[in-house]
Amino acid sequence: MTRVSSVRPFAGIAAVLVFAGAAVTLPAVSASAAPLAGPVTKDLTFTCEMPLIGAQPVAAKVTATFPEAVTAGSPIDVTGFSVAVSLDGDSVTALNLIGAATIEGTASANVDVDYNGTELGVTLNGLGFPVTAVPQDGPLALSITGPIPGLTVKKPGSVAFAVGGAFTGKVTPRHADGTPTDLGTFDLPCGIAPGQDASLATVTVN
Repeated sequence: MTRVSSVRPFAGIAAVLVFAGAAVTLPAVSASAAPLAGPVTKDLTFTCEMPLIGAQPVAAKVTATFPEAVTAGSPIDVTGFSVAVSLDGDSVTALNLIGAATIEGTASANVDVDYNGTELGVTLNGLGFPVTAVPQDGPLALSITGPIPGLTVKKPGSVAFAVGGAFTGKVTPRHADGTPTDLGTFDLPCGIAPGQDASLATVTVN
């Protein structure tokens, strides 16, 4: 199986990737009438490097809806995308120790895309979660959402989607008066725990 090692973002403008003799287009806006296969839900565990307390397990529930099949040249539109994240009690205790009343942030996530045996690493940018109150004890539930531009392939085959191995957040904890804590905005690098089935869906291209 061929591996395309470069990571390319889902961009805000159209981008064209050519490989394996076929063109793949990631449009900024797309409209597909393809029948939907229904929502896919995947429960996964990541390990995230938290400030102050180090590596912590983080539970994530990924939800998205994929079409069953599309015609070559028509976009594969992914809808209803969200990631429900649960921070454990130790993470919440650390946030309370620095005086955080709320947290908010942005995120980027890797997605593995396999088109007819050629693997393409893609990064989803523009994800985020809104201001969320920090409880006195855990867990703390966060809902990460964001736009997912469509993907169009020009030749028949299949496109398989899976959750990628890396996820990065930029998190801002704030005091009750809205001012940042001493941590400011910090990076939260996460990696998927090994031994999990991260596959999401395979879409047939006719």
